[in-house]
Amino acid sequence: MTIEAKRIEKTNRERYELAQQWGWQFRPEAAEFADAWRVLPFTERGDQRIAFGVVTGQFNGMPFLTFDFHRRPKVTHYHDAWTDRELSSRDTVTIDTVWVVKLPRPLPFFQIASSIDPAFDVDPFPEPQTPDPKFNRWYKLVGTDPNLAAYYLHPQLMQLMRSAKLHTWAVVGDDLLFMEHPIFGRTKPDEIVETLGKLGQLVGLLPFQAFAQ
Repeated sequence: MTIEAKRIEKTNRERYELAQQWGWQFRPEAAEFADAWRVLPFTERGDQRIAFGVVTGQFNGMPFLTFDFHRRPKVTHYHDAWTDRELSSRDTVTIDTVWVVKLPRPLPFFQIASSIDPAFDVDPFPEPQTPDPKFNRWYKLVGTDPNLAAYYLHPQLMQLMRSAKLHTWAVVGDDLLFMEHPIFGRTKPDEIVETLGKLGQLVGLLPFQAFAQ
């Protein structure tokens, strides 16, 4: 069994136990989630795209799903002069954890990403234009209208992003997506629950009233 297969197996076992504990639903894999949203990390290149460790349910009345997204960014080919054979060196796979929270109603598209996260290539995108230059340097607006971004990025929401480390997220219709590249390769069950609590706070700061008007 490969390292990746062992990691997937362990994650699925932990997520199954988490779902049992909270009365949620678990699926070991859900192919339909591997390309369901055109935001990070799904817009990044790579084959072997797998959504696994899927948990769905409600947290404090908030419908959600969470899963890990597996992809292989590229395969590098090289020639071995000693054996005169074509060989290939496969890069290490990338796994990101994704949370999707259902919003009370749809909002205009918005996507913001950490400008220092090596997992995502966001250099070509512009910085936000908030009154806080330090905040602007930390982030990039990905495919987002800067005028609409001004409604999202009010001071309370910006403060929560920094304090709760909610750095890369998007709104697509009535879905709020948050994605994180786990430092040690796997997102643990307690981190799943902790992040859901933070996302509940984020939902409470979204500009529903501004767009209703």
